[in-house]
Amino acid sequence: MTTITDDYPFVFVDPASVELFELAEKVAKSDIQVLITGPSGVGKEVLARVVHESSARANGPFVALNCAAIPENLVEDTLFGHEKGAFTGANHIAKGFFEVAEGGTLFLDEIGEMPLHLQSKLLRVLQEKQIYRVGGTKPLPLNVRIVSATNINIKTAIQTKAFREDLYFRLAGFVLSIKPLRERPMDIEPLVRILVQKHTEGTRPRLCQHAIAKLSTHAWPGNVRELENVILRAVILCTNNEILSKDIVFDALADDALAEENYAELAHTEPASLPQAATTDALEEDSARNLFDFSRMSPLTSQRENTELAAILTALKQHNTRDRAAKELGISSRTLRQKLNNFRKAGHPVPSPYARQ
Repeated sequence: MTTITDDYPFVFVDPASVELFELAEKVAKSDIQVLITGPSGVGKEVLARVVHESSARANGPFVALNCAAIPENLVEDTLFGHEKGAFTGANHIAKGFFEVAEGGTLFLDEIGEMPLHLQSKLLRVLQEKQIYRVGGTKPLPLNVRIVSATNINIKTAIQTKAFREDLYFRLAGFVLSIKPLRERPMDIEPLVRILVQKHTEGTRPRLCQHAIAKLSTHAWPGNVRELENVILRAVILCTNNEILSKDIVFDALADDALAEENYAELAHTEPASLPQAATTDALEEDSARNLFDFSRMSPLTSQRENTELAAILTALKQHNTRDRAAKELGISSRTLRQKLNNFRKAGHPVPSPYARQ
């Protein structure tokens, strides 16, 4: 399963991600307020969209607001709107984000950065389910679900009086926590495939399994945001339409000593000989069986199908028979065969070695 916003995709392939997706779908069925926590760059807005699209509000608007990106003197106007004549230059009524999101979901990103005086006003809105525009005296009824997100430690913020405890309990009816990318490693390869498609046009480069191994052992302190930067570099650096491990360049801030050891182990090479062995161009270029061909990848009818193909190919790579791959995927061999045939007919790359029984 895959969900994509204009910024980052979120892949639900790793068991931890699948569990989170299923939990988000369950939570979405009620109208409880949701707080999403997790480090920067993991895709909190994407999960917020999953909650919205899985809820009864799916046909309503999804409005996202980054609380840290609004000048403090404009936050109240941005959230609640204003009446005509409320201040100099207010020549007409303006709706705030709450009104724009009426009947749908308002996603408040980086809620921990909201100023304290606004926190008290937000608390009142949640309690009374109504708002007042700036300069207004008439309450406006509100039918909006609040999904908020933060990458800060809320407990610490409460202890230091930077965040109101009563507001936390209003927002955190249900808490969904996204793990950092390094803790859901099975998401990495499908994410890489999607990002390569996103940032290439026409013939897409092939990706060597040694490059995948190098990506899989990185710590990813910047999560999906960092992964996208790395893939952008690889697309620029690669030659002969192949992404090799030498094209995978990490950010200078990362400490990859442990990752290099893990990569060496994954490549069945001693760490001391890694530069001469596992990462040599000759080894990678000669290993044609280790290349996944993106060149024939065309847009699928849905991102869910796209990720289904990625999950199938991953399972087929890990198991030497189709029956074992089907068992890993939790489907029958017949269903797997049908899916493979459908993907082949649609012109998607399903290499013949993977068709073994």
